[in-house]
Amino acid sequence: MHALQVMSALSQATRLATFRRLVEALPEGMASSDIAAAVGTTPNTMSAHLAVLQRAGLVSSEKVGRTVVYRAETAPAEGLSEFLALACERGKKARAGQKQENRRA
Repeated sequence: MHALQVMSALSQATRLATFRRLVEALPEGMASSDIAAAVGTTPNTMSAHLAVLQRAGLVSSEKVGRTVVYRAETAPAEGLSEFLALACERGKKARAGQKQENRRA
């Protein structure tokens, strides 16, 4: 998945909390009603958030009996994490270079 789509999906507070909770629940996963209770939202709202996370590749689902179990998929977040780490490192180097130039001036 593209980093922008992952960032967009995680930019909303409830979706970020949902993803965090699902990561904590790995490898078992959770039912949507349990996720909703854990993050303090309604089941209907949770369904909409889970749909956004699934489209971004951050969540998968599996029907187990009459329950749908959701699990975090960390690979898309790993790609975003790598991108952000590189961006932060480049920013640090740029700021360090600016400080040295300011000292010389």
